[in-house]
Amino acid sequence: MAVQVDPLKDIKNYAPNMTISQVLKFCEKKGLNITRGMIQNYIRDGLLPPGVDKRKYTHNHIAALVLIDRLKAVFDMQRIQAVLAPVMGDTGVPIEEYERLMARLDELTAAWEAAVDGLLGEDGDGLARMMLAAVVREWAL
Repeated sequence: MAVQVDPLKDIKNYAPNMTISQVLKFCEKKGLNITRGMIQNYIRDGLLPPGVDKRKYTHNHIAALVLIDRLKAVFDMQRIQAVLAPVMGDTGVPIEEYERLMARLDELTAAWEAAVDGLLGEDGDGLARMMLAAVVREWAL
């Protein structure tokens, strides 16, 4: 499993309130593909709370952005909103909740990778055989 570096591990070294431009620079530095338009859309769609005084974004906003970025690889925006709603505060996801959710996502990712490795088998063609068998069964119906 590829170890993912937590983009927020040094968040306390950054200003507690950032402009959208500073947030975008942070995201770029951390290798996150987050744009100004995405942030504005997330706010408009109710996925992310607006900035403090509409112009400043907290560490909690950034935590929410990182979670959204990671979850959108698997879920649609409605599901992401449902997943994050219980932990979303007025300024985003509290860092403690972010850390808990990221740890759980890492556990689930590791379990998924182990399951896929088990399907592939040592020779690497186990999954191909299973897929072929499924296709043959479909054709037989």
